[in-house]
Amino acid sequence: MDLKEIQLVGFKSFADKTTIRFEQGVTCIVGPNGCGKSNVADAVRWVLGEQSAKSLRGSNMQDVIFGGTLERKPQTFCEVTLVFDNTKRIFATMDTEEVSMTRRLYRNGDSKYLINGQASRLKDIVTLFHGIGLGKEGYSIIGQGQVEKIMNSRAEDRRVIFEEAMGLMVYKQRKVEIERKIDASKDNLYIYSQRIDEVERRMPSLKKQAEAAREAAEYTESLKINEANTYIYRYENAENEKSKFKKDIAAISDKIISLNTQIELINRKMEENRMKIGSADIKLTELNDRRVELSVGNERKDGELKLARERISTYRSQIAAAVDFLAASKIRIGEIDDEITLTGKKNTEGVKRIGEIETQIEVLRSAVSALDNKITIFEKLSDASRVSERSTAEEIAEMKKNLGNLAARMEATRD
Repeated sequence: MDLKEIQLVGFKSFADKTTIRFEQGVTCIVGPNGCGKSNVADAVRWVLGEQSAKSLRGSNMQDVIFGGTLERKPQTFCEVTLVFDNTKRIFATMDTEEVSMTRRLYRNGDSKYLINGQASRLKDIVTLFHGIGLGKEGYSIIGQGQVEKIMNSRAEDRRVIFEEAMGLMVYKQRKVEIERKIDASKDNLYIYSQRIDEVERRMPSLKKQAEAAREAAEYTESLKINEANTYIYRYENAENEKSKFKKDIAAISDKIISLNTQIELINRKMEENRMKIGSADIKLTELNDRRVELSVGNERKDGELKLARERISTYRSQIAAAVDFLAASKIRIGEIDDEITLTGKKNTEGVKRIGEIETQIEVLRSAVSALDNKITIFEKLSDASRVSERSTAEEIAEMKKNLGNLAARMEATRD
């Protein structure tokens, strides 16, 4: 076996990438204590598959990564590669001139194993090493004190060394693995036997289920055939149904046209109704304006009516005074008649004057009576009629003037 070189990156004291080449013959590494000589052996042991941090002189596996110094930062990973000369095909399964075994470890605990740069398993690397008589648990690497231990060991212990040197370790490893697989197979066989027993217990019910499944399959097949026949029948009679559907479609189309016509008529009527509603809204607005105007006119007319009533009340008071004056005039006329009768000296002119006064009194009584009638009628009229009868108020004013003149004349007659 030819170990050509070791490549170390970040492994223990090898912070930088370091390559150690091994030429033909014996290679010795010398140096003072603490310079890292043992780290080379630890690197080889680590690639061979060592999983114990204690065997690598550490408390945990991350201790093999360069931890840093005052001047350098610690590394995030470490990697060691062993390069072997395979020209003699010592690794029978590898058809290359060189075989490189690489183990890489990250500080977070992840690790990788590579063979010729291709990802592999630790088991594959260990198997290759066992095939050439190397292993982490044997005497491939002999440390201090182990030579004496070998010489003083029993024959059975030395036998292990010879078996490892002869390459028997790979077969022992395979034996252990085969025995482990046999034990696992026995366990699986036991589990399968239990499952077989369980299946045998369930066989009667499974047979019934199988029978039901077969019947279901037959029914399903029969259903498929019937469905196919149904589809064929429908296809053959599709023309009649198609003609019927066409007639139905034509009828529906005619109905749709009729409905569209009705919709158009309804839309036109709706438009007419909208126009009517608009006209009605305008007319309603005008009526509201007219109502407001009439309300204002009514208020004004009520004021005029109140004023007319006050005037009528005044005129009535004047008429009552005139009536009283007429009564007093009659009394005075009676007295004058008595005086005329007693004295007999009234001349003809006086008699004529009295007749005129009596005539005027009768006219005045007629006017007063007519005025009372007009006042009664005026009070019974509506607001609109009262507005149209404003002339009556003017006539009353004229009559008031006439009453005043008559009163003056009667006073003159009294004198």
